[in-house]
Amino acid sequence: MLLVAAYDDDIRLFKKAVRALRKGGGCGREEVEAVRVEEGLGLLHIATTRESVEVCGYLVEVLRVDVDAVDDKGRTPLMYAIHSKNATIVKYLLDHGANQDKADHEGLVPLHSAAGIGDCKILELLLAKGAYIDPVGKAGADVKADRIISALVDATNSGSTECLNFILGAGASHDVPDDVKSIGNKTVERKNYLAAQGIYRKAGDDVKATNILTALLDATNSGSTECLNSLLEAGAIHDFPDDNEHVDKRKMAQLKSLGTKAAERKDYLFASEIYSKAINLDPNNDATLFSNRSHCWLHMGDGEKALQDALECREMRPDWPKAYYRQGAALLLLKDYKSACETLFDGFKLDPKNDAIEHALRYPSEPLPHGTNVLGSYGVVEDLSKH
Repeated sequence: MLLVAAYDDDIRLFKKAVRALRKGGGCGREEVEAVRVEEGLGLLHIATTRESVEVCGYLVEVLRVDVDAVDDKGRTPLMYAIHSKNATIVKYLLDHGANQDKADHEGLVPLHSAAGIGDCKILELLLAKGAYIDPVGKAGADVKADRIISALVDATNSGSTECLNFILGAGASHDVPDDVKSIGNKTVERKNYLAAQGIYRKAGDDVKATNILTALLDATNSGSTECLNSLLEAGAIHDFPDDNEHVDKRKMAQLKSLGTKAAERKDYLFASEIYSKAINLDPNNDATLFSNRSHCWLHMGDGEKALQDALECREMRPDWPKAYYRQGAALLLLKDYKSACETLFDGFKLDPKNDAIEHALRYPSEPLPHGTNVLGSYGVVEDLSKH
């Protein structure tokens, strides 16, 4: 009866059940605290998860049960209230003596829980009660595992940039030894980790990650533009580790794919950064990277850089019509129309069936980006990307 009443927030039934216990000779508190269900949950644990405000009040204020009673894993009712995202009950428990820093058997404290669900209001309640801002726990039974966790890591996994900023603003240390490599091992976490990278770096943190590339790819595939921009603005892409002695072909392919996706959504600045990183891995390996980056420079209105990359591309693959196409487009943007015509025609001689080059030569009135209106330029910019 007690369990049902706590679960249903039925205060009348709950009091009736307690009176029945007292008639049996008990005082009520010990008997109530002895009631446990699976995993050692007590009645106060259950009441908090069911948001049973009246039952919680009766247990704490009338029966005076231990507000910090733990289940089999060392978790208190406060932790259950946090995971239920019930700020009202969290505040009630804190106001009635709940320990804001009591750790479970894995060394995790309420602040970890609040950060993990990305709830800034609950974080604020905990910190207002004096919760330690830099709690560090370890995942694994009996705190013997080697995966170190801080509230920053949990906030990262929550995907709440607001929560991350809140924790950092509250004075969280940037030097807590987090096992950040564990973040990103799950696809659902990667886009959140990416957003965090930008915030950490803006705050002066020196977080490193060996799997940031995978995070970038997953964030791109998920359409997380906010995460991508956060990282790019913070300069994190420049810190991508590329110090291997040999060229990682798979890494280059992933970067190329990431750049292509960015260009497809017309994020040319981000795409150019990605292509630059791929080129830095091996500047002599892939003419396509120079071609693609030239395409990005063209859309951003930088004719000189577009031309430079087109020339690099042409030098690497002198028999590739697309290299001539890129060079012609750059020359058009620079208003060197004579050279543009000659270059495009040279490319057309290599491939008389190339529709893009033919279109550029045939329709000189279509506009280039930034207002240039000579020699088929919209065709040059758009059609070239398809070949």
